[in-house]
Amino acid sequence: MSCRFLVPLALLAVCADAFLVGTPAARQRRSAALKMSDPNFYAVYHTFPKDTSIEDWWAGVADADFAAMAKEQHESGIFNHAFLPADTTGPILCIWETKDTEMGSAAFKQFIDGPTSPAQDLVNTVYPIHPSANGLSSAWPTAPAAPAASSGSFFWVQHTFNQGMSGPFWEGIADVDLDEFAVTNQAKGFHNHFFMPTTDPNTVFCVWESKTPMTKATFQKFIDEEIFPGTFTNIVHPVMEGAAVPSACFPVTGIDAWVDATMKKIEEVLPLSIDDMKKKGDELVAKFKEATKM
Repeated sequence: MSCRFLVPLALLAVCADAFLVGTPAARQRRSAALKMSDPNFYAVYHTFPKDTSIEDWWAGVADADFAAMAKEQHESGIFNHAFLPADTTGPILCIWETKDTEMGSAAFKQFIDGPTSPAQDLVNTVYPIHPSANGLSSAWPTAPAAPAASSGSFFWVQHTFNQGMSGPFWEGIADVDLDEFAVTNQAKGFHNHFFMPTTDPNTVFCVWESKTPMTKATFQKFIDEEIFPGTFTNIVHPVMEGAAVPSACFPVTGIDAWVDATMKKIEEVLPLSIDDMKKKGDELVAKFKEATKM
């Protein structure tokens, strides 16, 4: 696979001509369908085809220079905001932005499937994100800063409307105070980074963070019972360690931050990682116990 997340691309002025029925603009009630002709944020749902060597694909990712990629992306005009693998076998959710709003969905699809894309070996389902999405910020003119590490866990959720619930949801959410909604969730130890309705009228993606490390089952209970219960079928995906996630709402602070930074510096100067050293130490202890067994 190509390890380059972005290369210069001949941008095509192609309209998406896609519709999302019943979506309100931020805090405004609308009953008519909204036309979205030039989306420039995209959620991409990646899966591995049966004939792909998953190990080789991840080996290529491990060898990539992500800082250099981000710089190249910003200069070239197509930027990856988030890389959110749920497992080494997938699925993976990515969030992309195009600087040129007239590039269009067809041209973006050509890019993400093409020979210069890091996803060229994957099955890529592209969901243009509706402008009524909440939490997304443009990478231009200033590229995003390096994200702060979280004290908890990240999850992404694919929401599908239950039968008959789409209309009432969009009508009701226009009256929701989003700031109060955020404060209430944060008090419970959760933060919604991205709310992303798509041009598929039944599909919404969200990215959440928990304040403390959390299992999928615990987060599933929260999202099912406390966030618009009964409205969606929620497929929860825990985000793997090492993913490219948003900057933390609940950052690592104090002694934990100091320990993390110190351990990182130690690993940079030692031939073995901390995990390797611990493993070696455990092996030595086991051998010592065996040798001194009476």
